[in-house]
Amino acid sequence: MNTEKKFLIVRLSAIGDIVHSLTVADCLRTFYPNAQIDWVVSDKCRGLIENNPLINNVYVADISKWRKNWLFSIPEIIKFTNIIKKKNYDYALDVQGLFKSAVITALSGAKEKIGMKDGREFSTIILDKKVEPIEKRPFKNHHIIKRNLDILTGSNLVTKEDMANYIPKIELPPSSCDVVEKINNLLKNIDKTKPVFVFAPATMWENKHWDVNEWQKLFQMVKNSANIIFTGVKKDLKLINTIINCEENKNIFILAGKTNMEEYVEVLRRADLILSPDSGASHLGFGVIKNGKPKIFTLFFATSKNVYTPLGEGNLGFPLKEPACAPCHKRKCKKGTMECTKYIKAEDVYSEIKKSFNL
Repeated sequence: MNTEKKFLIVRLSAIGDIVHSLTVADCLRTFYPNAQIDWVVSDKCRGLIENNPLINNVYVADISKWRKNWLFSIPEIIKFTNIIKKKNYDYALDVQGLFKSAVITALSGAKEKIGMKDGREFSTIILDKKVEPIEKRPFKNHHIIKRNLDILTGSNLVTKEDMANYIPKIELPPSSCDVVEKINNLLKNIDKTKPVFVFAPATMWENKHWDVNEWQKLFQMVKNSANIIFTGVKKDLKLINTIINCEENKNIFILAGKTNMEEYVEVLRRADLILSPDSGASHLGFGVIKNGKPKIFTLFFATSKNVYTPLGEGNLGFPLKEPACAPCHKRKCKKGTMECTKYIKAEDVYSEIKKSFNL
């Protein structure tokens, strides 16, 4: 292969989706070792791409500002894309397939613009090559990482024979000394004789949340056997306090709202187990796996475990048996009952935790 190609990957957000898309960069780096691989990312997710060893150059799009008024942002967007255009990319890969990513892909000046045929918001209009999806929306069986990699095989950038021998993996930016020191201080009282469990109970979709009563039961089952680190943002503290019932325990560390993206990744690097609904914590965990650690247990309700369970031996998606009404892939329950959030039982999750950690 001619490895001295120039690739531009356009994936602006969100956290989990960027992690899944990083396998595209890793695969390109595997088969085009001398290529220039650059990335366009949103300002909110820059921490996953900046200083990433897979990426040569990073363009940070000020999406938070632009989305307030796209019309008045046009001059700034054109100025931004003119900087990209000067690099004369051979390929621009729109891994997002939305209007905002299509605008940047279209204005990138790349010789060939590639994306999936089922992109939304008229994003496919600008593509030179449209890759036929293996599975139509809503995705229920074809893993999201393999779907992203289909862009490479579907456009003949990587042969199917080579892809068959490729094991998907990613890298995240290394932690700085300051970050390591901060997390050391936050976790200075950790009991090194016990495993470290990261619980990330909150997510953006209401019907991705596990029934709080099951969280409470599981917490009671494991609280004396492991260090439990609760993560999230500041607004998640109410949920976390409900789970622990304001109980004081030297093995509990509540870090919600106390870490930025880089610091959060460092916390996950120290975990033996990450337990979360289908959210950023679960997918970021895939990026920090080293020597089989951490294990990732993901709770699925409205979305498909076949599509989004992190790859890797020992990682599990719950429920272990698919309930009849899931996955619906809807932000709101059509039945109004939220019954899928009650299918997974704390006892089932605890049983698998015991198997993995000999509790």
